[in-house]
Amino acid sequence: MFDPEAVITKTIEYLTVPAVVGHEFFFMEALARDYERLGLTIQMYPGLVAISGSAPQSAYICAHIDRHGLVSIGNGEYVYAARHIREFKYGEEHVQARTELESIVGRFVGEAVYAYDPFTGMRLGDGIITADGAEIQDGENIFHIDGMPDLPPEIPVAYARKAQFENERLEGQIDNAISLGIVHALFRGGFQGTALLACEEEIGKSWIPLADYLKTHTIETRSLIILDTSPYSDPEPIETGRVILRNRDFSETFNPRLVARLKERITALDIPFQVKDEYLMAQGKTVEQVGSTELGRLLKWTNRQWSGATVQIPTQMYHTSHETTGLKAITNYYRFLHNILVEDLLPMPDI
Repeated sequence: MFDPEAVITKTIEYLTVPAVVGHEFFFMEALARDYERLGLTIQMYPGLVAISGSAPQSAYICAHIDRHGLVSIGNGEYVYAARHIREFKYGEEHVQARTELESIVGRFVGEAVYAYDPFTGMRLGDGIITADGAEIQDGENIFHIDGMPDLPPEIPVAYARKAQFENERLEGQIDNAISLGIVHALFRGGFQGTALLACEEEIGKSWIPLADYLKTHTIETRSLIILDTSPYSDPEPIETGRVILRNRDFSETFNPRLVARLKERITALDIPFQVKDEYLMAQGKTVEQVGSTELGRLLKWTNRQWSGATVQIPTQMYHTSHETTGLKAITNYYRFLHNILVEDLLPMPDI
């Protein structure tokens, strides 16, 4: 019998371990230890943790490890980690609109945060970001943290706010932790395939360790199932417990045979769902406005060598420490995934 509160408890537990994008190593090790307790096979790679049951090739699911945060650049200044890692690790300039920069300010002003050693997880300092401590300089967010000791460059800073579950709503920095909570519940519920947990999804680079793993292990699959959150301003998908599917993102079309089978199965189960790209385009959006996903990037940058589909859970307050979903959405999300991956394994198309 599925206990949705087990997913909620595990998600809240995972959120006590920091995992700022580009500085996920300590959390990767924590995940490996947690899954080893379930008697599973664990393999660690740069940017990826692979977890396998007794039938590793029966299905491949993917989820993400990293979360948004800040990073020190010295002299008491901190910048948005996603932009910093993209520029300094990958050499990619990312020009952000003023509205986007102001949105990032809004995510951090008033927040308690803490710095940590990315390899040991040791807490190095705490503080609060006030309105006076957030600036936009030369097209970049610069933060100053009241109470934080002087730190050398490249020290990550995470949200200190704890997630909470009240009135059948889970609130916290749940992207991407809730997907990891679901993966843990799936293994406990009998899933015997392989879960690939990748870093740097928040900067659009998680497809790289994922592709490296698939290539190294000569895995040829068109049936990857990518788990993620899906942002909404309207609470209706959460309140009705919809599962979110997609035919495509803005750059690529997913495996249509697999998507069709997912639609057929979820309809047969009488679980409410929505196809995100169809919904957005019915609202007048163009293909370029239907959003970006890890799967779309994997398809685009590997010339469609692999494919699959996404299964997502709806949330509000995306990319903040107040991101929220509901009990009904969590229950239906797990129920659908458990059905297609454990109870009645969905036939996975090879083409």
